[in-house]
Formats: sequence, C-alpha cells, structure tokens
Amino acid sequence: MTKADKALLVAALTPEETRWATELADKLPGDVDLTFEEAKILTRIPIDRWPKRLLAKVRDAIDFEDFISDDHEGEEKP
Repeated sequence: MTKADKALLVAALTPEETRWATELADKLPGDVDLTFEEAKILTRIPIDRWPKRLLAKVRDAIDFEDFISDDHEGEEKP
C-alpha cells in the first residue's frame, strides 16, 4: 500500500461503507472477523493493492469479478 492509500484509512467508515463491510462480514465463516482497518481497506483501496492476507481472508466471501472490470467507466477515450 502507498502512503496515499494509508491516508485513506484515517477517516471513519461512512454509513455506506459500514453497511457493505457488515454484509461481507456476515458471509465470512464464524471464526473469521474483520477489523475496522480491514473494512476500510476493502471499501477504499483498489483490490490490486489489498494485502495478500486480507485477500485470503475474504476470498470465499466475495465475487472478485465485482471488483475487476475491463470496462473502465469514467475514463476518457482517445
């Protein structure tokens, strides 16, 4: 993670981020919990910069295709 990524983790979770993290946490096995820092990483940092330990923790609970897209919406086309 970059310094800019770490700066994104300072602010408290928004209600939308909290809702999303709660839904994800509900899908995790009973013995697996998310920390506030992990929830912030999942909601604010691009998936390609998530720590490997966190990817391993949530891999069975999320659909990675929801995070990876060939359609780069919002990008200007030449």
